[in-house]
Amino acid sequence: MEEMRKRFEEASKILRQTVDISFAEYAKDKSTKNEIVKLWQETINDFLQYAVKMSEKHQAKDLYKSIARTLIFGK
Repeated sequence: MEEMRKRFEEASKILRQTVDISFAEYAKDKSTKNEIVKLWQETINDFLQYAVKMSEKHQAKDLYKSIARTLIFGK
């Protein structure tokens, strides 16, 4: 669990930095909005597709559903 906790902290830090970069880029050039959103969509979709594959591989769809619910509803 400790390794997972550390990885989540690293991931959170990277995501926060990426949010900061996203807003900085948007502030410099508002026309980049669609490109920024597309990058976020591609990354999130890639993550979700990977999570689905792993849930099927490990026969843990209930875990994936709980993770997805948390992502969507924050619960």
